Amino acid sequence: MRKKKWLLLLVGVLIVAVITITQKPNEDDFASWMEDTYEVKCLDEVCDVFQLETGKEEIVMHTVQGGFSPGILVARLHKTYRNHDDPSYHLELKASGFLKNITIEKETMRGMHKR
Repeated sequence: MRKKKWLLLLVGVLIVAVITITQKPNEDDFASWMEDTYEVKCLDEVCDVFQLETGKEEIVMHTVQGGFSPGILVARLHKTYRNHDDPSYHLELKASGFLKNITIEKETMRGMHKR
């Protein structure tokens, strides 16, 4: 009887682990989240370059530092974006993702707006 309980517990833990690992956000999920959270249009599939519209012009922001770490259960992201022509546009972002949910841990913004 004890073996049966341990076997059921092990199967339950494995099922939860598989669900958690398969539902972890990837870089494409991050790009969609960026477009939904900020007023930007990603210009590549992982949103290393994006465009934001100010009232009169379109500004292109590039990743200058950081990266994406998929991790085992939690995905982490730390990126710094800047406009090469105008240093007044800046975004530093630290975020983590778990079960397709992405949350901001730290954010520093200049010249940008959130939705």
